[in-house]
Amino acid sequence: MPSHRDPRFIAYKTREARDTAAQRWADHDGHLVVTELWDASHPQDADNRGWAVDGLVAPRQVTVTLHIENVYELYCMVETTATVTIPVPPADEGSDAYDDWAQEHLFAETGTGRTDGDAGYVVRITASTIPDLVGRGFAFGL
Repeated sequence: MPSHRDPRFIAYKTREARDTAAQRWADHDGHLVVTELWDASHPQDADNRGWAVDGLVAPRQVTVTLHIENVYELYCMVETTATVTIPVPPADEGSDAYDDWAQEHLFAETGTGRTDGDAGYVVRITASTIPDLVGRGFAFGL
């Protein structure tokens, strides 16, 4: 078994501690984290040295930067940006759950406080810890 000072891995006293750290890392960078478990019964060849994949941890949160165009009937358009950490969207972009996610987490970032007249909002994701989200656009009230 590698030394606990080996820079290629971080040893945790419990699976719970390891999985908690893996979730933090997945949420931080938006990528799957592979967790491994060392066991003397696993093959000891040069490729895995006794380590075996024990699980995959997917991000639950994503940090996005939004470019928002607030379009008002009685005022000029107001452009804003916001960087927020929100839940990862559902995978199916055509689902009601995806629309609900956009309404709850993206539409909530729109507006400038103007309440008279009609308004519409265009939101575009310009940066994200999950790169596949960059460039996605959403329209509300248009």
